[in-house]
Amino acid sequence: MIDKLGNPPRLSFGGWREDVHRRLSDLLEGGPAVSGGSCGDAPVVVFDFDNTCIFGDIGELFSHFLIDEMRYRYDLDDFWEQIHVDDGRVELRELTERVLAVDVAERVDSKLYHQYLAQMGALYGRRLMRAGKRDCYEWAVRLHAGLTPHELTRWTAEAIERELVREIYIEKRQTRRGEDVEIGRGIRLLREMYELIQALDKAGFEVWIISATNIWSVRVFGAYFGVPPERVLGNQVEIENGVLTGKTCTPVLFREGKVAIIDEVIGKRPMLVAGDSVTDYEMLCEAQELALVIDSGSTLLRSEGKKRGWAIQPQSELSATSNMEMVEKGRERR
Repeated sequence: MIDKLGNPPRLSFGGWREDVHRRLSDLLEGGPAVSGGSCGDAPVVVFDFDNTCIFGDIGELFSHFLIDEMRYRYDLDDFWEQIHVDDGRVELRELTERVLAVDVAERVDSKLYHQYLAQMGALYGRRLMRAGKRDCYEWAVRLHAGLTPHELTRWTAEAIERELVREIYIEKRQTRRGEDVEIGRGIRLLREMYELIQALDKAGFEVWIISATNIWSVRVFGAYFGVPPERVLGNQVEIENGVLTGKTCTPVLFREGKVAIIDEVIGKRPMLVAGDSVTDYEMLCEAQELALVIDSGSTLLRSEGKKRGWAIQPQSELSATSNMEMVEKGRERR
């Protein structure tokens, strides 16, 4: 909100690098609320979500939540058809059925359950080696076949609240094949990104989130940042009779697919784009005013960012927050 003197929202310094803070502040100072632009002319800003707005990956953690709680539709052939035979479909289905037969109260201490956790946790890595990252982003959403949007929304909220207060650590499992499975537990809001989104909104920018995670989960978490669900885009599958299917909706939001969804749904070139991964590269190239790299290790974004004059902010220097105030805010906004 512009103050009585017509000044734009100020961005606190926090963990921002000096040059990054200056460029973001310059963008805010020239925002539409200051220049007098009408609401319909509001410039667009676009944020990737996982490891850009938050520390962690809600898509990955939600999949492990469904595995841990055994909430995938293991009773449906449609689910098992999403798992390739070469990735152990037959063995895993038999193991899962044996675990489901164990009394719920005794399951967590069962050796079968822990074998199941490791085997299910290894699926993504097996498919990644065989088919590549582009395929895996699409496939991860198809695994929700048989669930309803309401279930994804409700269970995502449960998973987020659990992970926000969980200690950050790497959980390690090992399959009987000798495969190592590592799960990054704990998730955090990045305070500086939260404040940036609030400042941009108050300055009159139209804030969007575009993520490769399923749209229903990202919309739940996007509410923590005050971004309305209609301005949150994610990967999705077709819905038939109120239930998710294994049929992917296009475009798949991976690399150039993120640009395609900007053209298709938003219809404007973004003034600011923020991202952390190679999957955001093409979208970052579309920024008209400023591309912001939240640097979590991508060599491509580092090298291209230097060549193209992008703002590069190490994620490690930003502030992660998980206090209960954030949990309560998220509940209020959902």
